[in-house]
Amino acid sequence: MLYARRVSPSAAAPGEPATSFPDGAWFSVVGNVRLGAGGQTRMVLLRHRLFVAAGLDFPILTYNPVPSYEPIRAGLLADGLLLPESRMLNLHEDLRERDLGALPAVETCPIAPGSSTEDDVEDGYTWRRRHLDASGTETTWEYLRPDGTTYAFTPPDVMDGDTRVLDRSGRVVLAGEGLGDLWRWWTRQLAPEDGAVLLVSDSRFVAEELGLLDDPRFVLMHQMHNPHLRGDRRWDSPIEPSYASSLEHVDRFDALNTLTERQRHDLRLRFGDLPQFHVVANPVEAVEPPSPAPARVPGRIVVIARLHPQKQLDRAIDAFALVAPRHPTATLEIYGDGDEEERLRARAAQRDVADRVVFHGHVPDAADRLWEADLAWLTSRFEGYGLFILEARMRECPVLAFDVPYGPAEQIESGVDGVLVPAGDAARLAHATLDLLADRERLEAMRPRARAGAIAHGHESFLADWAQVARDALARKAERVDVGDVAVDFEGRSAVVWVDGEGDLGEVQLRWQAWQPGDDAPTDLTTSVEHEGMAFEIRAGRAPKGAHERLLLTWQNFSWQQAVPQRRWWQRGR
Repeated sequence: MLYARRVSPSAAAPGEPATSFPDGAWFSVVGNVRLGAGGQTRMVLLRHRLFVAAGLDFPILTYNPVPSYEPIRAGLLADGLLLPESRMLNLHEDLRERDLGALPAVETCPIAPGSSTEDDVEDGYTWRRRHLDASGTETTWEYLRPDGTTYAFTPPDVMDGDTRVLDRSGRVVLAGEGLGDLWRWWTRQLAPEDGAVLLVSDSRFVAEELGLLDDPRFVLMHQMHNPHLRGDRRWDSPIEPSYASSLEHVDRFDALNTLTERQRHDLRLRFGDLPQFHVVANPVEAVEPPSPAPARVPGRIVVIARLHPQKQLDRAIDAFALVAPRHPTATLEIYGDGDEEERLRARAAQRDVADRVVFHGHVPDAADRLWEADLAWLTSRFEGYGLFILEARMRECPVLAFDVPYGPAEQIESGVDGVLVPAGDAARLAHATLDLLADRERLEAMRPRARAGAIAHGHESFLADWAQVARDALARKAERVDVGDVAVDFEGRSAVVWVDGEGDLGEVQLRWQAWQPGDDAPTDLTTSVEHEGMAFEIRAGRAPKGAHERLLLTWQNFSWQQAVPQRRWWQRGR
């Protein structure tokens, strides 16, 4: 069973320029997809549709255990998020049907059954059996085919533990450690026997595991969708826990794309100017204004967002509570669902605006409601590159947004086609809204400018950007370095760094840097660097009192850093 098809440069629709994608088998690595998902999933599916429409065979890969993906496929197709020719493949669906009999058997120890079992049944079919020990703790999940034969054993929703894949006769064809081995094995099964395999990843958890594929044919290109920093989200802020492990191994990515120049700048300050860092901004689907154009409702403010703490819709309600008394016809229309709905309804009641804040829930065509809105709000704590902003601007609906990392400042020209206000400041948001609603001439002038700004994020440039990222990643593949270990020995204002890796050591860059809290960038204190073999000796000038100091080493795709201690020590690490 072969799911990958080799492709040549893509065909273009009549009258449209072609985007030349590198030859190879392309896959969209999503991890999992659910109905009613937020902007990230919609963006991933938009990219899928654009790639397929451009002539690229681009199946979507999902790895999560489900009895069937058919309801999800049908729902996405009905919502216009998949094309009729789209292929969404799931690991478990595939293994239930795949003929594994031709694969060699693997000698391994059997997985011990649990003291008891519990079955997961869907439409009369036991698709998963949970094994429990004597204490009732789940130890293993067993997955079954419709004929009752077992096709896999895995750990119970954790990364560590024994994994097995079995053919219909019960022979073991994979004996792995953890889910990562299973994901890598299945991805290899889908790939053709030769040629490049280009993986476009949006799941950092799956991407981290696929980065361990020991095969030079595989090219891993990961798209970041959210800020990698927490706290005040400065370049030296703590790394978000969900990104910590993958960024610790940033060398595993052949391409790591951000949505904004600002985020790439922060990555470069943190990890060095690595060649795999790219910027590919989200596109927006071009839509023509309806004819006749619907009348905009004065004072109607629209928000499209998951009801999630990240979106800070309590700030939107607080801001609206300041707008409502001064604009008697204003309403706040919220599209989206989530666990926060009850709390947000209570907040609206507490602020005495419950009758003018409307919760619509998930509406597939919510973006088209923006044609009737006066303006839109974005009150998030952070964003990657808000698709909602693009959708609103495409519909000539100016956006007033908190100036948060990342995206709003790169999408909105404040005062020209929208308004930026300080992050989290509900009072400033309300004030800016009232000013704009009171100045209809200024508001109307923003509408065509907002649409023009959105149209600039068109499909053609988006496809060209992705094709260039892939070409760059393929061209650099042979130049990548694999570093086993780095060790350092400090002595006063000097240090010796040993690098265990193969490649041109003349391309290693080693810097001694310092910065004060709040600095926009580190300062280079390096006075000299000499190397002999794998040993590099670096010397540095004095740092300002109280400054943070580090050594930063970059080598092609590899980055390593070590804080400079206050006293001599020896430490090994990556």
